[in-house]
Amino acid sequence: MSSQKQFSRDEILGTVMLVTVIGSLYLAIIDPNSRNQFLDLTKFAVGTYVGLQIPK
Repeated sequence: MSSQKQFSRDEILGTVMLVTVIGSLYLAIIDPNSRNQFLDLTKFAVGTYVGLQIPK
C-alpha cells in the first residue's frame, strides 16, 4: 500500500504565492521599465493570499 501525502489548500496557496512573489521580484530586477506592473502583481498575490487566510 502506497502512502501519498495529500497537500492541504494552505500549503498549495502558500507555495503559489511564494513563487509568484519571487518571480515578480526577479522580473522587476531584470526589467526596470516594468517594475510598477510587477509590484502591482506582487501586491495582488499577497492580498489574495491574506484574504483567503481570514476565517469566514
